[in-house]
Amino acid sequence: MVKTVFMRIIKDLRDNRAPIIAIAILWVLAEIIFHRFCPVVIMTGFPCPGCGLTRALFNLITLHPIKALEYNPSYPLWVALAVAFFTRRYVQGGSTTVLRYPVMAVCLITIGIYIWRMTHVFPGKEPMVYFHGNVFARLIPFYDSVVTHFAR
Repeated sequence: MVKTVFMRIIKDLRDNRAPIIAIAILWVLAEIIFHRFCPVVIMTGFPCPGCGLTRALFNLITLHPIKALEYNPSYPLWVALAVAFFTRRYVQGGSTTVLRYPVMAVCLITIGIYIWRMTHVFPGKEPMVYFHGNVFARLIPFYDSVVTHFAR
């Protein structure tokens, strides 16, 4: 069974190697240039609904699950979806389309949490902060001053 799971993972990695490599290259370039990866943050300076998920997962892996909630409170739902996806796709070898509605529900919950965080936390502590080095601020002279004026 372990061999079957491993072979399914290897097949998916091989079948998707081009997008995986492209994303990895883009990630590295974005980190080098902007010190960020999120396209929303890079373009607008505002955090997106998923901001903090990577840091939350890192904190979960390093056994700090409560601290992880500070970075993105929806991370347990995403972890549950990842486990369900892995189980369905690799262990059972079945279709993952059954996860369509749970994914939509988690997306809506994440957006709801994001709205609450933007109204109650922004611009507070990481990751709910404004990034001044964004593209809009570099292209539009008054963008940064208008945003920082209203973000107080």
